[in-house]
Amino acid sequence: MLRLALILLCVSVPLLRAAQKCAPDSHGVRRYNGKPCASTTHYDDGHRGSCGCGPTSSDTPFSWNLNELVTAPSQKYFDLGGDRQWCGNSCGKCVKLTPTGGFVPNEGRAPHNNQGHVFMVTNDCPIQGNQEWCGISDRPGRNKHNSHGYEVHFDLQNRVGQATKLGWDNPEVVWEEVNCPSHFHNLWSQCECHSQGK
Repeated sequence: MLRLALILLCVSVPLLRAAQKCAPDSHGVRRYNGKPCASTTHYDDGHRGSCGCGPTSSDTPFSWNLNELVTAPSQKYFDLGGDRQWCGNSCGKCVKLTPTGGFVPNEGRAPHNNQGHVFMVTNDCPIQGNQEWCGISDRPGRNKHNSHGYEVHFDLQNRVGQATKLGWDNPEVVWEEVNCPSHFHNLWSQCECHSQGK
C-alpha cells in the first residue's frame, strides 16, 4: 500500500507542475515562449468601477460594463506602478489575453481552446483584500509577481457569464496591450475617467 501511495505521489507532482505552462524566469516571473504571462480570475460586480463607467449620479454601471469583455487588472498595472484606485493610468486601455492551455492548480481548469480575446480596463483589483492575486508591488517589467509567479493579474467581469462562455475558468494567459476595437472606443468615451483625460 505504501508503495502504491509513493507511485501516486510521484505521478501527481509533475501533473500539478504541468498545469502551469508558464515557467519562472531567473527573477521568478512566469513566461511562456518568451512572452509575459498573467493569472486570471473572474468576478461579478454591479458597480460602475474604478474608471467611472456609469452615470456620475450613482454607482450603477452602464449595461455594457456588465456584459462586455472588461477587466479589473491588478493595482500596479491599473495605475502603472502608482497607488490610485480611481481613474488609473490604464483606464480605457485594451489588453489581448491568450490562454497558454495552463492554469493555477486547484484554482481553475484548462480552457476549451487557446483563442485570444481583447478586454478593456474599466476597474481595479486593489492589493488590499486581494493579496493572493493582485498583491504585486510594482508595475509589469519590474520583476515583481503575485503569489503564483505572475507579473500582472486580470480579474474578468463575468456578470452575464461572458468569461465562462469563452470556456474560461481562470486560465493562465499571455498578455499584451493592443489598440482597442472601435466599439470599445465608443464605450470608453462614456466613462467619467475619459472626460478627465485618461
